[in-house]
Amino acid sequence: MKRLLFCMLIIVCFAAGCNKDKISAPYFVWEGQFYITTHEPITKDELSQKIGEIKENVSKPYKGGQAKGLPEGTMLFMVKGQHLGTNETDDGIIAFERDGEFNIARQIEPELKGKLK
Repeated sequence: MKRLLFCMLIIVCFAAGCNKDKISAPYFVWEGQFYITTHEPITKDELSQKIGEIKENVSKPYKGGQAKGLPEGTMLFMVKGQHLGTNETDDGIIAFERDGEFNIARQIEPELKGKLK
């Protein structure tokens, strides 16, 4: 009986330690800001200019050009009428090309950065 209670206690502790509030979508860093990828499509006509590309795929991005979950060489673009994120904003938008299609990446609010896997 003691073994059963001990095993159940261990299982409960492990289950409580699992954080289901983590963000697992691919994300990247550009000009000091974190962006999370979305499946929101955008047309090529809505893009204004290429701003760069993902230089490195790492487990925990922390500097510009690094990404988690996006391959090296992924192209990044400005979106017409939108702006890059800054420390004062949390609504920056960048488009990226994935498998020949363009999608939107949105700046991550500062309080969510700790939830990135």
